[in-house]
Amino acid sequence: MKKLMKNVLPGVLACSLILFSFTGCGAGGNEASGGGEKSGGAAKGEFAVSGNIWGQGVNALDVIAGEAQYVNESLGNSFKIYNDNFTADTQASNIQNMASSGTQGMMIFGSVPTLYQTLSSTCEKAKIPFVIFDQIPTDEKILDKLEQNAFYAGSVGTDNYSAGANAARKMQENGIESAFILGGAVGDPVHDARVKGFTETFEKGGGKVLAAGRCDSPSDAATKGDDLVSANPSSQGIYALTGDYAIGAITALSNHNKEMAIYCSDTTEECISYIQDGTIVYGDGGSKIVTTLAALLLNNYLNGNAIKGDDGVAPYFNTIVPFEVNADNASLYSEYFLKGHPMNADALKGLVGEGVTYQTFIDFIINYNLEEIASK
Repeated sequence: MKKLMKNVLPGVLACSLILFSFTGCGAGGNEASGGGEKSGGAAKGEFAVSGNIWGQGVNALDVIAGEAQYVNESLGNSFKIYNDNFTADTQASNIQNMASSGTQGMMIFGSVPTLYQTLSSTCEKAKIPFVIFDQIPTDEKILDKLEQNAFYAGSVGTDNYSAGANAARKMQENGIESAFILGGAVGDPVHDARVKGFTETFEKGGGKVLAAGRCDSPSDAATKGDDLVSANPSSQGIYALTGDYAIGAITALSNHNKEMAIYCSDTTEECISYIQDGTIVYGDGGSKIVTTLAALLLNNYLNGNAIKGDDGVAPYFNTIVPFEVNADNASLYSEYFLKGHPMNADALKGLVGEGVTYQTFIDFIINYNLEEIASK
């Protein structure tokens, strides 16, 4: 199952700017036991679901937490978010607290790979179905063990290497030959993958990555950006690993009265006006769809319709590539992914229950895009 998405979608995934989404428009705590392979006794929806988030107060994470809550509540469930406060120890405690607090399903933002085995054994012992989303396992041995757990409902994550690679290609299409990177701390698997994708692609294309400034939090972005601009005044471009860091880069450039082309991943609402006026040349977005998909996998399991591939194991969708956000589509992106949601309640309900299969997910992933959402 781990390689199936790559086998099913070779042509689609070759496109550098793809949106995987669905139709429609349109969270703190520490708590959630019960359940079984097929959680019975409850009508469709009406389950107690809980999930964690790595931290709060960071735009990208708040959007993810909000989407998990929205999907579950749209399906008739109660939902509680547990804040990890950016520490592995708190995430470990939250996993245990959820398992002992009455939850019937768990959505795990898998930012601490060393806790996957703890998560799996805890949920197996408590008979609680679980999904892993956004930051998901990459080690084959860990995945094999997870797939042997009858309560594992699947993993859904973004191809962050491709996100970085796409930004690099776009820069070079626009004639940029030098750039530096501004983003989150070394060790963050999402940011590390974006850095690797950007650096390898940019350098392979003949560009030069002048530096990579990594911050403990987005609040450090302007200060780190100041240092990078001072040290690299001739840089033509900046790749910001999230929208928060793009805003920090704008501040830093203003402080130095300099102009450099800013490209970013994980476009935030604050970035929209800057994309529209050209201050940010390129953004990407749509990653929160992985949260939507993970919630749907979990809710199918809870309703007795566990999604399995032809090989009989839970889905592992790891090739979802963010799409381009530019001046032409920024307002639509804001409407459906930042202020609203990529699927409405009716669309969500239509993807849970009898008749929904692994192929259903594949078909939606292949065929839907931002323009289709806006046309509904």
